[in-house]
Amino acid sequence: MKTAEINHVFRTLEKASPSFAVSPLRQTALLDWDQILGEPFGETTQVLGNFYRKRVNQALDEIEAYKGEIPRFWKLYSSGFIIRSSEKTIAVDINGGCTPPNGRTTVILNNSQIRRIADLTDEYYNTHSHEDHISGELCDALARRKKLMVMPQEAIYRWVVKGAVAAENFNAENTKVFMNWQGDVNGGLPCAMYLFTLNNNRNIFVRGDIYHDEGFLSCIEHVKKWGKSVDYAFLTPYYKGSIVPVETLYNEFKCRFVPIHEWEFSHRKLGNSGPATQCFEELYGAFALPYKKNSAQFLAWGESILLD
Repeated sequence: MKTAEINHVFRTLEKASPSFAVSPLRQTALLDWDQILGEPFGETTQVLGNFYRKRVNQALDEIEAYKGEIPRFWKLYSSGFIIRSSEKTIAVDINGGCTPPNGRTTVILNNSQIRRIADLTDEYYNTHSHEDHISGELCDALARRKKLMVMPQEAIYRWVVKGAVAAENFNAENTKVFMNWQGDVNGGLPCAMYLFTLNNNRNIFVRGDIYHDEGFLSCIEHVKKWGKSVDYAFLTPYYKGSIVPVETLYNEFKCRFVPIHEWEFSHRKLGNSGPATQCFEELYGAFALPYKKNSAQFLAWGESILLD
């Protein structure tokens, strides 16, 4: 893994800023990014760790400076993202970077970045308690700043989060919550589906990880029960059953998509090559229907897109 190769990919991406449109130039660059990230032991190199922190710093600088009326979305690691509008800054499923239990990775946030995220965030939402969706250090920093944190009760217990509000008991005018589970119909981990209504009245659908038919259909039913629609969906394409979430959401709401949970290194055995969870090549296939309709885009670390 060479710095020059990584920089070449991101210089190409800069020539095609993210928008909800088909972009062969971006697709070529992201497929090249797949090849670089797919190298064995890449997540243990200082080259990749330093580059990740550089991209996070660039995103945080942009978030801090952004004063636009139109909400903007920034992609960080895996499922983590931040939305900033003129009204507030929302962080969802931000974790500490690639942090498996054995600590074998360099792709992690430093303490300064955790403090900056806590300072910038007005509201933090967590879908479920898996380590690639939450950071105990960030939660501590948010608690010290008395920021709103919402997460399933199980996550509060598991991570000993002080000051958090249980998602099971949370309901605000512009944030709706439906609790089901991450896993299959026979049980699994409590998982929250959030529907955020932003200051421009766009509705944002967010849910972590794997879907099963019953749980996913219940999500759709609750959106309709609330008298809402879906304008943007941030989700993984993983599912168990016969109902394909991406196609179902698109056919129901004609919404736009940004995939999450790609290249989660904690799901790849150390030393293996190839994808860690889905790679961008897989995402271009899984989101082909909305992408060809100019309703999906794929973001690398630190990239952002307007939610107009």
